[in-house]
Amino acid sequence: MHLPPFRTAALAVLLLLPGCFTSDTDLIAAVDADYPVADGARFALHRLDDDGNRAGDAPDTVTVTRDGDWYLMTTGADGKPFRGRMDEIAPGLHAVMAREADVAGPGGLYVLLERAGADWKRWSMICPDFVALAEARGVALTEFGVTVANSDCMVTDFASLKKALMFAHAFGKPDAVYVAE
Repeated sequence: MHLPPFRTAALAVLLLLPGCFTSDTDLIAAVDADYPVADGARFALHRLDDDGNRAGDAPDTVTVTRDGDWYLMTTGADGKPFRGRMDEIAPGLHAVMAREADVAGPGGLYVLLERAGADWKRWSMICPDFVALAEARGVALTEFGVTVANSDCMVTDFASLKKALMFAHAFGKPDAVYVAE
């Protein structure tokens, strides 16, 4: 596995992913990052069902703050912070890199967010689902520069990540929405 097991497990809890899009390096550098979310923004995180409707469970509370060239996001009752950056890859579409705030070193997990007014739709980039989506469309993972390791989809460069995120946006569905409070 490319990320230490404790790091992958903790990040997966944050994003609720059984297999993630990951990298060993920061694919979103500070110089390339965008900061479209206001410091101190609060959201209610609602899971979406297969039809795009909010699932019946109670939403998690999410708070986003800025710490230099990073976002810090706290989610749920434990309030554990995660560090992340965003980069706009198309109008209103942002690649997001995230990892535990107290973990030193590069790398992280990736998701796609789409701005919907003050809210944000999320594509979690669950690896097995992405593999199935690519296979259903007749596209090999190599066309995205993606390799699979221990149920994670590994990406090594931003161009490959962007291609995979754009494909997921075109042919997949969001799994959650962050509703501004």
